[in-house]
Amino acid sequence: MKEQVIDIATKDVVTVSPDTPISKAVGTMENKKFHNLIVEKDNDIYLVTMHDLLLGNSVHQQVEDLMFKPFCVRMNTQVIDAAFEMINSGQRVAPVIDENDKLIGIITDYDVMKCAAKSELLKDVKIDKIMTKSPVTIDIDESIGKARSLMMKYNIGRLIVLDTDGKPIGMVTEDDIVKKVFKPKTKMTVGELTGNKVPRMAQPVSMIINKPLITANIGDSVAEVAEILEQQDIRGIPIFKNDTLRGIVTRLDILKYLRDLRAESMVEVEIQGDFDEDQRELAERILFNEIKKIAIYSKKIHWIKLAVKKERDKGGVPNYSVKTYVKTPRKLYVAEGKPKLSSTKRIDWDGEEMELVAEKQRWDFIEVLKDALDSVKKQMSIDREKRQSKALNVGKKEIMAEEFSETIETPENEE
Repeated sequence: MKEQVIDIATKDVVTVSPDTPISKAVGTMENKKFHNLIVEKDNDIYLVTMHDLLLGNSVHQQVEDLMFKPFCVRMNTQVIDAAFEMINSGQRVAPVIDENDKLIGIITDYDVMKCAAKSELLKDVKIDKIMTKSPVTIDIDESIGKARSLMMKYNIGRLIVLDTDGKPIGMVTEDDIVKKVFKPKTKMTVGELTGNKVPRMAQPVSMIINKPLITANIGDSVAEVAEILEQQDIRGIPIFKNDTLRGIVTRLDILKYLRDLRAESMVEVEIQGDFDEDQRELAERILFNEIKKIAIYSKKIHWIKLAVKKERDKGGVPNYSVKTYVKTPRKLYVAEGKPKLSSTKRIDWDGEEMELVAEKQRWDFIEVLKDALDSVKKQMSIDREKRQSKALNVGKKEIMAEEFSETIETPENEE
């Protein structure tokens, strides 16, 4: 999941104007198999969803009435970070922008699934770790209205449909109900048969069921299930064990798992002291990169604190010193980066000894910060080598003990 958003995003973005009627927007989304559509207005970026459009008051209503200002993700953001930010913003898609805030693409949960399917990390995680157990089901002869009520009651977007023998045979989703039941009458395909006097919501779910049922095995990995969701272009999949329904997993479940992984890897960073505010963004970027390097020596970092001290020499030039504190489960590491002290040296010049005073090295904040973080990494590297050496020595002692034990037992065995 180390790929950047720009590597997996759809770059040929389809957009509409705010005055586009719902009927035209829905037609565009159906033709392109989109669930969301980007709207551009006065160089600003907006988003509108298929769900909201289908619940509009009229097919002639303009999308401007239903669009919203979305969270946008930067093109160089890592995919796992993008998934984290998308979920926290309540979106499953996000427009992709460049450094000038210009629209250059869009990333969806479909794209994330494609990336997750290739993730080595997710190949080691079994699907039962994130699946929802005891999924909600509905009988095939139950009404669409009952299906909608169950979805609202349990705050879910899909139900597994059972046949008359109680066997899972298909799926019905909230999108199915919206598209085939609530959809504007000009697009209706269900409940409009001549002589049909049954209210649409009273019709059985068999009218809108999705078959055949695509399933996954409880022994599959998250990566394998993500691949099925991506290849089949579905949003949820039942999980079976020995032909018995055991759970269900959705794209949202996988996105939430990625969000939790990202949250666990987040490090609280506190910067205290006096330094030029225009350097803060650069400092945070350096910290982000350095934290990844520090994590090589310690898988878990509780927090990092920086204490910045700013002084000025007689000429008014600032000198910085930075004290860095890095807390890990094993130890608190402390390091300091500061300007080197002035020094003197003697040289022989044309037979005459002269004393020169070296100028004090003036480091800016960024250089001092790097120096302090490098010192922390050296300390952690030394500690890791000591632990590895200790573990190696323990292993040698165990081997020697086994060999010594064998030499004692050999004579007795020979007798």
